Amino acid sequence: MSDAFDRLVADLRRLNGSAQIGALDETNATKLSYSEFGTPTEQPRPTLSAAFDANKAAIQRAIDRRVGVVLDGKSETGGRRIMAEVGETYRELVVEAIDGDTPPANAPSTLAAKRRKGQGDRTLVATGVMRDSIRVESKDDAKAWPDEE
Repeated sequence: MSDAFDRLVADLRRLNGSAQIGALDETNATKLSYSEFGTPTEQPRPTLSAAFDANKAAIQRAIDRRVGVVLDGKSETGGRRIMAEVGETYRELVVEAIDGDTPPANAPSTLAAKRRKGQGDRTLVATGVMRDSIRVESKDDAKAWPDEE
């Protein structure tokens, strides 16, 4: 019995992990926050929160499944890897939200400016740099990320 308990304790310790998903460089993080929360002159176009809210249950099930496999003794995957895998799925959902022409529609003046530059009509996507900057970082413990200290 103590072998099974010792294994369970070791598995639980290994499951400690966290991840952050978003534009992890300052320039694109600023752009993403403007889209998420709006600015004094622009309405918000939530992407991070909308993708999470629409998929919260699926994200939780994905975590639960991976943790369950570890607790059943069928995997030695750690928390960092679990969070990285689930974070990558969430990252893909955020990119899809950005690509999905997030409402509200661009103003006529914005559309005209984008057309002059040879850019498409979609909201949030002019060059694709912000969208392509969305990344996942994971770590083994739940301590604060450097920018949270």
